[in-house]
Amino acid sequence: MIIRIAAISSEEFVPRIRKNIHADANIHLTTYTYQNPKESTALLDLIDDCDVLLFAGPLPYFFAKEKAEQKKWPAVYIPSDEYTISLSLFHTMLHVPGGLDRISIDVPKAAYIEKVAEELGIQPTSWFVTDYSEIVEEGGTRFDAEEVIHFHKEHWERGESKFALTGVDYVYTRLCELNIPCAPLIVPDKNIRDAIQQAVAYGQLKISKNSQIAVGIATINQTGGAGFQAESQMQDATIILLQELLELVKETDASIQKLGMDQFIIYGTRGSIEQMMEYGKIAHVLENVSHLCKVTVTMGFGFGLTAKEAEANARIAIYHARNTQESNAYLVTDEKEVIGPVNTEAKTFHLKSENKAILEIAEKSGSSVATINKLIQYVKLRRDNRFTATDLAEYLQISRRSSERTVKKLIDHQVIEVVGEEQPYQQGRPRAVYRFNHHLLSR
Repeated sequence: MIIRIAAISSEEFVPRIRKNIHADANIHLTTYTYQNPKESTALLDLIDDCDVLLFAGPLPYFFAKEKAEQKKWPAVYIPSDEYTISLSLFHTMLHVPGGLDRISIDVPKAAYIEKVAEELGIQPTSWFVTDYSEIVEEGGTRFDAEEVIHFHKEHWERGESKFALTGVDYVYTRLCELNIPCAPLIVPDKNIRDAIQQAVAYGQLKISKNSQIAVGIATINQTGGAGFQAESQMQDATIILLQELLELVKETDASIQKLGMDQFIIYGTRGSIEQMMEYGKIAHVLENVSHLCKVTVTMGFGFGLTAKEAEANARIAIYHARNTQESNAYLVTDEKEVIGPVNTEAKTFHLKSENKAILEIAEKSGSSVATINKLIQYVKLRRDNRFTATDLAEYLQISRRSSERTVKKLIDHQVIEVVGEEQPYQQGRPRAVYRFNHHLLSR
């Protein structure tokens, strides 16, 4: 199995990565280089396909993380940790005149320096340290390359520091241009090898998941009509749906079988189905058949370790798709994660939970775990803990009456509470506004 790794790195660091790949490793490495780590985001647009991304450090990963997640590529980065700090300080002590006296240092996290100094029994009284911890922890110190450069330059010009250590390649290049004595932090070979091994493991997992069994079921919904006209409409819709499905799977390893007059089943792999969803091909099929034949089509896709499990999940997905009352598709993964509908901004919720608080709420209120998970996901997506029964009906794709029944159950068991009311129209009854009052929202 060949693992295709795309390395995002400065040009100077690429030889270090190549050096630490064993000759007998089944790795195909392609490198994409930047001058400023901010460019790592744009570099992802140059990558046609890969199994895993390998970033040369936490900083390029920080800038490109969101786009990597959008492309659904697993990613790892080579860490700059306490081991990096220890090696860099030791090298400075041996090779820089004056050793560790009066140095300025920038690191991802200042705590790394403090820990190393404590373990080595060093009193860093003449060290000037700055960090940019947002790249390794949420809510940390902001990163700004120009501020880091200014930090080193200021201490150098004041005579407070005689040497600068930096964890950013771009900063190192700029300090050299300013003739400030400096060196980059030394990343140990061990860190590089560990990151490469992690990338290989992620790549193998992705390939394994992509080859997982996937089943899709496409159904034309009966309109309730009768007679020759309705039968003719169904026949036309069946032919057009088959044509659209054949076009959908022609570039994949998937196959199609007819289950009945109005239903087809697709057998394929997880990778091919995810690709169809990502590029909007499934939504295109639904729109075409609906537009041409004036019928609604629902599709359900399921992943599983066996064909039986995948088909069972596909039928669960069909159930959720039918509840939308329009042409649409849902997906249920092997972990019972429900994703859909594909024709709108897809929502995600779980059919099962091991969270004791969720299970307790579901049991007390008589609601399903899936419904409770949907409610929690709804509030978190909105970033607002207030909602009406109408809001829930629209989000859950259920009737207003069903939404009100769900709300009543949750009020009766103190899961939600009334906090006010709104009147969007001048006439009519005001709507109650509810709030989730459970600690689940903090999880």
